[in-house]
Amino acid sequence: MMGGGVAVAWYQAVWWSVLAAVVVAAGAAGLAMAWRRLSRRVQEARDRRRERYRAALDRVQTDGAVDAQVVSEWSRALGDGVFRDCLADAIDRADAEARSRLIAFCERSGYVVRLCRAAWSVWWWRRAVAARWLGRLGSREGISDLIRLSDDRSLHVRCVAISALGALRDPRIEPMLLKALDTTGGGRETSSHRRVPIEVVTAALIAQGASMILPLLSRLQEGPTAVREAVANVLSCVPEAHPRVRAALLGALRDADAEVRARAAQALGQIGYVGAVVPLADALSDTAWFVRLRAARALGLLGHAGAIRPLVAALTDESWQVRAAAGEALRRLGDPAVPALADCLLTSRDRYAKEQIVEELQRTTLIGEQVNLLDIQTGAGFAARRLLREVARHGATRILLDALRRHPKAAVRRRLVDVLGREPSPRVIAALHDVVTADQDAGVREAASRALTAGSRRPPGDVVERRAA
Repeated sequence: MMGGGVAVAWYQAVWWSVLAAVVVAAGAAGLAMAWRRLSRRVQEARDRRRERYRAALDRVQTDGAVDAQVVSEWSRALGDGVFRDCLADAIDRADAEARSRLIAFCERSGYVVRLCRAAWSVWWWRRAVAARWLGRLGSREGISDLIRLSDDRSLHVRCVAISALGALRDPRIEPMLLKALDTTGGGRETSSHRRVPIEVVTAALIAQGASMILPLLSRLQEGPTAVREAVANVLSCVPEAHPRVRAALLGALRDADAEVRARAAQALGQIGYVGAVVPLADALSDTAWFVRLRAARALGLLGHAGAIRPLVAALTDESWQVRAAAGEALRRLGDPAVPALADCLLTSRDRYAKEQIVEELQRTTLIGEQVNLLDIQTGAGFAARRLLREVARHGATRILLDALRRHPKAAVRRRLVDVLGREPSPRVIAALHDVVTADQDAGVREAASRALTAGSRRPPGDVVERRAA
């Protein structure tokens, strides 16, 4: 009897467990279906609002008219993310005239007033949203609130307000941004983690454009280090060719801070001031590599012949970034720089400089012109052979091998065999074998055969030893 009672209890437990599992599964399925249905209805409602908002915004952009019902909706749509997304998309796509209509209608519908009220909210995120949208709409009604929020107790709100003010144009904005620059760069805040990042103020000053340049010049000469760096950054991003600006930038090239010198060099190149060639050439010997880098790029932008010799000398710089920038600058200078490059290739003992020069010469027509001079039995021919040997020694054999296969003059091909045979490499050896079997001139085939025989007798490592020497 006891065994039967245990079995019954066990079966009842299993039955109730199965029933509970079925009930839970059915309830979960019902909740999932209800949630999907609710989500679908919410999404459909969002889609309907989105279409209505888009249609209304399209009508505003075309003729400035919209339904009265939508007007009342706009004044209540401050917290509606769908409306904000539609408005942001309309502002981004609108031209100047349509944008002005959108801003005017936002003002008439009371949306800007609601944003101004939200700027006084006790919640910092509402103040931040209000600041961002007041700046995006560009309404003059919100400038005073943005200026007040630039001194808000919340760091995030201050950053948003200063960024928003950068995109607006109003006489009240200039002194506020200058004050923010002095406060942030001068370290006058009581707590460093409360200080607005100077990059935020710099971006706002850059967005203001050329109107902010002249008021900043005194700070470039006398301000703290962080302020001078910020001003130099602004000047490098907003080129202004005013004589006072040029004089201030030339003075900044001698600044004690390397970042200021680098930004000043960049700005002088962007404004195209040819009178800065000599100071920028002197900056190529600066102790900071990034100052030399900016100076080399600036000289390339100026495109003056007086920059050729300093740039060629910079090809021996210890920093590969500076060497690459000097090569790019010489490429910008074009044909006038080619003779100086060729002379440096023949006279320099710096292997890295020679490799950089050869790389730049391959982008010019000099190598092809020198190939055509190989059959001349005068000083020009000897100079061409000497230059091409240096070119081949540093691995630039593509143009020479192409000329070896296709040049119409047999005398030139024989000279090329002599030039290439001194620097055997797998590509050169394969090309010489092709010449031995396929060239139409017997003298060229014989020269290629001699070069291959001499290369096979050459001791291993000979090429490496000569390059190291």
